[in-house]
Amino acid sequence: MVFGHSISGASETIKRFVGLGDEEDANHIDVPTVDDRTGFDGDLDGSEVVGRSPMSYVAASESITEFMGKQTKHKLANYGVEELDPDEWYPLKVPLAMLFDMREDYGESSMRNMGRHIPEHVEFPPDIEGAEEALRSVHQAYQHNHRGTEIGTYEFEKTGEKEGQMVCENPYPCEFDQGLIRGVAENFTDSFVDVEEIGDECRADGGKRCTFHVEWI
Repeated sequence: MVFGHSISGASETIKRFVGLGDEEDANHIDVPTVDDRTGFDGDLDGSEVVGRSPMSYVAASESITEFMGKQTKHKLANYGVEELDPDEWYPLKVPLAMLFDMREDYGESSMRNMGRHIPEHVEFPPDIEGAEEALRSVHQAYQHNHRGTEIGTYEFEKTGEKEGQMVCENPYPCEFDQGLIRGVAENFTDSFVDVEEIGDECRADGGKRCTFHVEWI
């Protein structure tokens, strides 16, 4: 059972980011919260994401199909983001709402595919060697591109020569994280990568976190 599809009655108002003239002329957009769409319980009020991150989400969706790319842009535009500046900061709830909408409209596999393609459109530090180091770097990258008091974490622990566990306690869709973990590992190994959700709780079912076992064979 997927946790909380309904978003009726849950919204906040933000100003349109593009084409703002005088403040009194600014358009207003209703952005649904994600509180009822994930079990993550961090307070996201005031949390922000730098533009290069949602830009990578758009690029990743375009890597799936042209149609998916257009839908991603369309949903962001519905929430007031018609253009993205890589160095500007945006309310985190905007791309989150877009991602949960995409999951609801196109299924969990769309989220896994989008997450898997993210590493193709971001830059990794040049000194990273191998899947383990890459997976450990995810948390640092997340903190660098997001800001807020309760934005969450990614915690990787190596459990074997070519395997480990990633605990995702953040507001993103769990399938998106599953795909991201796979894509990051695949980017730094020629081996087959398998990612399976384990543990006794899942954000999609109301849990606070998801735990994934990742193995590069």
